[in-house]
Amino acid sequence: MKSMVDLSHQFLLPVLHKQAICIDATMGNGKDTLFFLKQNVHTVYAFEIQKEVYTNTVSKIENRRFKPYCIGHERMDEYVHKEVDAIVFNFGYCPGFDSSITTTLKTSLVAVEKAISLLKQKGRLALVFYPHEEGLKEAKEIENQLRIRKDINCIKIETFKENSPYLIGVEKE
Repeated sequence: MKSMVDLSHQFLLPVLHKQAICIDATMGNGKDTLFFLKQNVHTVYAFEIQKEVYTNTVSKIENRRFKPYCIGHERMDEYVHKEVDAIVFNFGYCPGFDSSITTTLKTSLVAVEKAISLLKQKGRLALVFYPHEEGLKEAKEIENQLRIRKDINCIKIETFKENSPYLIGVEKE
């Protein structure tokens, strides 16, 4: 079975093209950034809050289409001033680094709202949630926020296995 990250990539693939503008809202080790770049998109903006993670990942990705920022994803609208085709989030912590540093409810709620506002019509947003203490609260609140919006359509993909990652795919109407 494919991982939720792989499924998120499949969900985003139909909106990726040579002129696509993309955002990796939680850059981490750069898996999503590299996915976007391999699709030959125009630009990938990436946000990472941990300096060590940021430096490590940026040093491995040399590409003029890659625009990394060592700043929280809740500030993406300060750096991206174009309509966006695809955005991906992986909520939780960065594997291989300090697992006590996680995405947080407060900043993630703001970031998801800003992400939706940056999406172009028919643009897609993939949200991958991982179960950790803060993550469970974060996931519930973000789902509640998405349910009340009238300008998006959402799907949820999950397994029956308890405490496993799951994906919410969003398309802007």
